[in-house]
Formats: sequence, structure tokens, C-alpha cells
Amino acid sequence: MRTSEPVFINVKYAPKLPSVSVSPSAEIVEGSSVTLTCSSDANPAATYTWYKRNGNPNLHPLSKEQKLVFRSIQSSDSGEYYCVAENKLKRKTSKSVFIDVKCE
Repeated sequence: MRTSEPVFINVKYAPKLPSVSVSPSAEIVEGSSVTLTCSSDANPAATYTWYKRNGNPNLHPLSKEQKLVFRSIQSSDSGEYYCVAENKLKRKTSKSVFIDVKCE
């Protein structure tokens, strides 16, 4: 019995709905370090963009990385954040996550 050479099949698909995780997940205190991570399954791999929801239609991206890092978060950083995952097939927007920064 003869078998053929293996064939590689590369199925391309749009990003799945991105999820946002916040670290640390405990209470966020002013001056602490906080990381928001956006995750989505896609092929080809997704690129990520972060936004803060503020009612402004001309939203400026905060970051073009998978992680949005606050090295010393301030109370003015409180608000709703979301990310967009995009590849050449489509773009998908995550649900918002609310960051509430407590003053010490």
C-alpha cells in the first residue's frame, strides 16, 4: 500500500470575539502597575488596538500592542477600555472593561 506525501492545509479565519483580562484583578490603587491584555484567536494572527471609551467619535488609539500597561495608574485613568482585534479578513471589538482607580 502506498501513501501520498502529507499536504498542509492552512485555514484562514477572522478574529474571534476578543476577551480582555486585567492584572491584578483585585482593587486597583493609584500608583500601582496595571496590565490589560487583549486575546483573540485568528489566522493570520490578529493585530490589536486599545481605546478608552469617552464619548468622542474621533477616538485615538492608546496602544497598538496586545497589552496596555499602566506603570503608575492614576485616578484620571479610571474609565471603560476596550480592544479591537483585526486581521485582513475582519475586525472584532471586545466588550468594555471598567477600571476604577482608588485614591490612597
